[in-house]
Amino acid sequence: MEHEIFGKIKSEPRKVRWVWFVYVVLYAIAIPWYWPSGYIGPKVLGLPLWVATTLFAVFLLAIWTVLVIRWFWIVENEIES
Repeated sequence: MEHEIFGKIKSEPRKVRWVWFVYVVLYAIAIPWYWPSGYIGPKVLGLPLWVATTLFAVFLLAIWTVLVIRWFWIVENEIES
């Protein structure tokens, strides 16, 4: 059973390749796999640098998701109005 909105979608973000590239880059920054083991670094607002970097990247991921939905998710009703 398919929802009726799926038949009215004109454009979807999953079909735009560079959108996925930005997601991959932001997730790579958000996951602290590239930091040396046991590294704390300087404090940023009382948090270790890797924590501050991860939180900032997660914030950017949220903003990016909102922008992608607003720019690339086009439904038939939005075009007519």
